[in-house]
Amino acid sequence: MHRVPPLAALTAAALAALEPAAAQQCYSPQNRCFSFAPPGEALEEIDNGLNLRSEKLEISGDIRFRSRFADSPDDAPYQRADQHTSRARVQFDYEVNEYASAFVEFNFSEVWAGAEGYSDAQPFQNGANGIVSRENFNGVAQAYMQLDDAFGLDEKIRIGRSNYFLANGLILGSCDFLQYPGAFTGIWASRSFGDFDAELFAFDNYGPLQSQLPGGGERFAGGTVRWNGKQKGALQSVDTYYMAGTGDGDFTNNADDSWVGVEAVGWIPGEIKWEAQFAHRTRAGNEDISAYRAILEHLFLEPVGGWLRGVSFTHTGSEGPLHINPADFNAAGLLHQYAGPWRSDIDTNQLAFQFTPGAEIDCTATILTLDRNTGTQLGDTEFNLLAGKMVRQGLHTGLGYAIDNDERQVAYLQVTLYF
Repeated sequence: MHRVPPLAALTAAALAALEPAAAQQCYSPQNRCFSFAPPGEALEEIDNGLNLRSEKLEISGDIRFRSRFADSPDDAPYQRADQHTSRARVQFDYEVNEYASAFVEFNFSEVWAGAEGYSDAQPFQNGANGIVSRENFNGVAQAYMQLDDAFGLDEKIRIGRSNYFLANGLILGSCDFLQYPGAFTGIWASRSFGDFDAELFAFDNYGPLQSQLPGGGERFAGGTVRWNGKQKGALQSVDTYYMAGTGDGDFTNNADDSWVGVEAVGWIPGEIKWEAQFAHRTRAGNEDISAYRAILEHLFLEPVGGWLRGVSFTHTGSEGPLHINPADFNAAGLLHQYAGPWRSDIDTNQLAFQFTPGAEIDCTATILTLDRNTGTQLGDTEFNLLAGKMVRQGLHTGLGYAIDNDERQVAYLQVTLYF
């Protein structure tokens, strides 16, 4: 004769079948599914109708289309590629609680058929050794957790793949001009001490762009310290930084190099803002390199003549390449002949005017002089014009044009929709 199980036993068996996560007891040392963390918390229903563990979710993004047109005389070499590209990004920002949040960004970028290669957007082709040069990117561009005072130490910690700028971005940064801006996977820990903000970091230079390169990837570690003074004071802030290649995990000759730099910002009478920047790179087995940049800028409280809004002057000098993965497109001219102001042995002068000719169109006209101390000189002077307008809420159009004294020319048309 078989005994009928009591109701309590049947209920327990049913719950065990319906809730395998609870029955597994993953924190038991005898259980092979031990994962260093308990199963996820129960989902909660929030006002927007989604089932989330987070208290809040913000979704944003942008879609852009860009065309590039370039030309030059036969005796003035230049990358004359015409190109059409598009990029779409979606960001998910989860607020778990007052101490923690999570951020995930998806990126889809493509080069249109018939376009020629430029920058990180290259036509599809089969390379040597089975390597494929991909014009499209379709994947996770950023994914990190942000912790604010989670351990009760007034600390801020970011862990994962994230966009990042070291100081002014001329050495290392995330260039938004690219189809898939560079991101860095690592950990950043910071804390404020009165007027000082300090940060320590260690990361891999192995983001969406670099991960497509054979043998790519670099690892760095260092720290930054910022002093915060009075707003619009003679000395408003001072930033210092140090970064070095760690050796472990590196696949390039940057493994044993180091960088040190200082930057200062302040104001002088006449509502003139000044900036001064200096950096030095110590290279293993090679000559050290230094670079600097100085900026003076004045924005008029009332537009002069109803249209001139500001004027600035920038001077840069570099003894060679200080960069790793910089965010400096157009920092030495829209023609981008010299890559960037801290990428070669070059001096630059830039006089820029910001103006609004009408119809809420924002314009910047820049006159540049470029003097390369070593290597081929590609143009001595250059003229740039940028124009942008928010056509409708969320819809922006932009134009760019540049020409140098050798009649090298480039033009850009871009339409961006923010959502």
